[in-house]
Amino acid sequence: MYKKRLLISVISIVFALLLTSGLLLSISTDKAISGESSPTAELKGLEALSAAFVKVAKEVNPSVVNVSTKSTVKSPRRSNQDDLWYRSPFREFFGDEFFRRFFEEPRERTRRSLGSGVIVSENGHILTNNHVVAGADEITVSLSDKREFDAKLVGTDKDTDVAVIKIDAKNLPVVRLGNSDKLQVGEWVLAIGNPFRLSHTVTAGIVSATGRANVNLATYEDFIQTDAAINPGNSGGPLVNIKGEVIGINTAIATAGGLPGNVGVGFAIPVNMALNVMEQLIDKGQVVRGWLGVNLQEVTKDLAEKYGLKEPRGVIATLTGGPARKAGLEPGDLIIEFNDEPVIDGVHLKNLVAAVKPDETVKVKIIRNGKEKEFEVKLGERTDEAMDELKGKEIAPAKEEEWLGMTVQELTDELAQRLEYEGQQGVLVTEVDPGGPAAKVEDPPKSGDLIQEIEKREIKNIDDYRQAIKAVKDQKSVLIRLRRSSGRTWYTVVKREE
Repeated sequence: MYKKRLLISVISIVFALLLTSGLLLSISTDKAISGESSPTAELKGLEALSAAFVKVAKEVNPSVVNVSTKSTVKSPRRSNQDDLWYRSPFREFFGDEFFRRFFEEPRERTRRSLGSGVIVSENGHILTNNHVVAGADEITVSLSDKREFDAKLVGTDKDTDVAVIKIDAKNLPVVRLGNSDKLQVGEWVLAIGNPFRLSHTVTAGIVSATGRANVNLATYEDFIQTDAAINPGNSGGPLVNIKGEVIGINTAIATAGGLPGNVGVGFAIPVNMALNVMEQLIDKGQVVRGWLGVNLQEVTKDLAEKYGLKEPRGVIATLTGGPARKAGLEPGDLIIEFNDEPVIDGVHLKNLVAAVKPDETVKVKIIRNGKEKEFEVKLGERTDEAMDELKGKEIAPAKEEEWLGMTVQELTDELAQRLEYEGQQGVLVTEVDPGGPAAKVEDPPKSGDLIQEIEKREIKNIDDYRQAIKAVKDQKSVLIRLRRSSGRTWYTVVKREE
């Protein structure tokens, strides 16, 4: 009986072993069929990725430079503590002149800063950030081969935080440039630079997001977000894809509690945007951008519904001026296309407009009263003066206007309502020079009056006003029709002083 039980047990164990080996064989076969990697294959994949990182670092590192700047900063000497010395009896002994020089004259101190840059042309052009070189008296560039050069500032653009500097050198290692428009979220990237004075540091990560805006880092924002470690000193260095192509210029980091250091959220300027700025800085020394002349409001779900849209898209013009007004756009128009490209939001439209040169004609499609309309708009140039005009700020008079002795500003809807000019057109007088020609007429204009005609030419806005002034620049006197908020209108003649 015992032998019989033993035999059954042995047969059971053998049968179990056969089943197990068959199952393992089946699992192994299934893995092979499904394409699952063995530990060895997975290791080879990691080694290949590591080798790619090494190759990129070796290729790009020589093109990355250290940018050090030196600038002189003046600051007042006096402080509360200084006042104690200023009131001391020593003042009588040394005299006021000594104390003025020692305590009141501005002190000069030297400020130094470090950043990064990347060589993008054989003739020595280097891309970096505006905030790295802005205000610098001296710029020094150090290469990976230990060569040092004094750099010349070619130009800066604070609106994108891009700057171009140049060194006079030969045999320069030039980086390869990629196409940031084709960049996808999830791609591997490497950030190279000189954080915390540690030259040619390489960190790896992925593209966390593209098209990041409203982070208050620049006027024009279309940032690449990455978790590759970017720290102070990395600014101006390249963000590189796995092919070794520069696809961004590292510019800023998000910090925790205001403390410096990487927290996994870094931002880079797309290289396509940086190159567009660089070309203009090299050719003209400045960046010239198109100006549409609209103030914008984002489209909410409720607004989209009101305009007959299934989902929020485009942007609403809350105020129009300059080119937009001339073309026929009105406040309340919902802009849905710019040059046949669908408008996503306000940031998108601002970047689209900025990419077009002034004086070029573009197509703008809008929704008004439930219907689509298309306008052709000849863009102006985006200047501080143009922006102030749109916002209704007081505008400094152009040279040909100065003789009048008046400053004016655009009449906005808000000002028209506040000054009881609703339904009226013209430009608003903001100041009259007491000694100027306008103040010397029999019935002079005052601040708050509306200029509605110049030499029988109707004045609707600042553009009309300036064109009218240019037209009469050679006349000895000018006929002007004014309106006061009380409703009184009158004509006056302003005579040019000899």
